[in-house]
Amino acid sequence: MKLKAHEVESWVGGLKAGKAPALVLVYGPDRGGVHETAKAVRRAYLGKDFDPLQYVALDESALTGQAGLLSDEAAALPMFGEHKLVHIAGANAAVAAAVKFYLAKLEGEAAAMVLVEADNLRPTSPLRKAAETDKRAMALPCYALEARDIGRLIRQTLEAENYRIEAQAMDLLTARLATDRGIIKRELERLALYKGVRDKKAEAGMITGEDVEAALGDQTQGDYDRLIDSVALGRLDEADRALARLEATGTSAARALALARLHFQTLHLALGQMEGGTPQNKALSAFRPPLHFRRKPLVEQQMRLWSSGKCARALEILNAAEKACRGAAGGLSQAQAGNALLRIARAAQR
Repeated sequence: MKLKAHEVESWVGGLKAGKAPALVLVYGPDRGGVHETAKAVRRAYLGKDFDPLQYVALDESALTGQAGLLSDEAAALPMFGEHKLVHIAGANAAVAAAVKFYLAKLEGEAAAMVLVEADNLRPTSPLRKAAETDKRAMALPCYALEARDIGRLIRQTLEAENYRIEAQAMDLLTARLATDRGIIKRELERLALYKGVRDKKAEAGMITGEDVEAALGDQTQGDYDRLIDSVALGRLDEADRALARLEATGTSAARALALARLHFQTLHLALGQMEGGTPQNKALSAFRPPLHFRRKPLVEQQMRLWSSGKCARALEILNAAEKACRGAAGGLSQAQAGNALLRIARAAQR
């Protein structure tokens, strides 16, 4: 069986050991999301304070040439506790063969639950097909977060630390963070650590834009700004160099596309206001957080090059590229992102 990405959190939240599937496959390009979801599945199934003998971790290499090992391990009852979880990290051919063997030999109610944690898998992947087509299994996809999901995760995480966040700080944080849940969690932990542990019984503290800049400000954001401004101004050579710098640091294509989309969405809004008679200075207030004084003249230049109609076409390109990147391997994803951004840069001067 399979779920859509937006259904995963709710399903995991309602998971009970007595009614759990025999196998859960967690996969997707969002590696942090895959890992966090797998942890949540383990917690829901075994509880927070489970006995170590209820948990068995198998490396994918251990299954090579031993398709029955997983089935044997899952059938062996734990010495303590009612439930047992067998956790596999990896998705090679040996894992797929072991999963198929396990499901084929399974009779009646499973003695344990098998949890498989994998990277992105194509719909034709034998492992994914096995999990999606068997009623005793469940496939949980994890894709890059959308802006609204990032905002929800930020609020939930900070509220757990007894903090609220200002609207300006939220805009700044959403634009600055990647779309990988693991990276987001680490960055929010840094932010909370910077602000300090807060008594849960005290009044909630406030996160400001200054806090975000102080805790998380880095050179990478400046590289993103240079890339986006070069693209929007049609400066192909500068855009190409900015892309190369980001790729050299291992930055994900998904984040570059998400930030470019956010910029063009705001530019589209500001241009629409201007075309409706709003003065440029007032239309620039659509940008959140407010533009840095060094970026403001660059964005003013962009507003002379673009119309709301051209922005709409640029957004179509960005949305299509983001969709394509979700199912692509790292190198192909970077190539697709670069191609989309350079297409938009060429369109800027037309």
